[in-house]
Amino acid sequence: MPMSLRQGHELVTSGPYAYVRHPIYTGLMLALIGSALTLSLAWLVVFPIYFIYFIFSARTEEKMMLAQFPDAYPAYRRRTKMLIPFVF
Repeated sequence: MPMSLRQGHELVTSGPYAYVRHPIYTGLMLALIGSALTLSLAWLVVFPIYFIYFIFSARTEEKMMLAQFPDAYPAYRRRTKMLIPFVF
């Protein structure tokens, strides 16, 4: 699911991006946990697999973002977390 590069792409740092660099992955993880709590705890079995995949995808995206925004992205990385606000 890693992002694709676009012409004229701009770095968004407001809204949910002010807290995490990959809010879509965060939302998907919350949906998996919610499914496990409401439907079946079997969803917790697939959670670690998806979590590892999301970390891999996020790191891949971050390499592209560093290449596209070499001045702004490092500062953005220092002040935000990757997936879990205030934690990771």
